[in-house]
Amino acid sequence: MNWIHKVRLRVLAIVLGMTLAAMAAVSWAAWPVLPVVGVAVAAAAMAVNKVSSRLSHPTCWACGADLRGQPSGEYGVGCPSCGAISRPVVERRA
Repeated sequence: MNWIHKVRLRVLAIVLGMTLAAMAAVSWAAWPVLPVVGVAVAAAAMAVNKVSSRLSHPTCWACGADLRGQPSGEYGVGCPSCGAISRPVVERRA
C-alpha cells in the first residue's frame, strides 16, 4: 500500500468520523436530514478520490494532461499541451 492509498483511507476515516459525530450531536428529530448528509459524504469522498488519483499518476498540474514518457528538463517536466512545468526535479545525491 503506497502513501496515496494511506492518504485516501485517512481522509475517508476523518470524513466518516466527522459525519458520525455530527449525527450523534443531532437529535432524533433530524432524521429527514440523513439523505443530505449521505450526499455530502459521497461528494467529499469523490473529491478526495479525484485529487489523490491525480497525485498518483504523472499528470500536468495545470491542465491535467498525461505526462508519462515526457523527458525531464532542468526545472521539471514540461507539459506538451499547455507548457506548464509540473514536476520538479528531485536532486540526486551521489
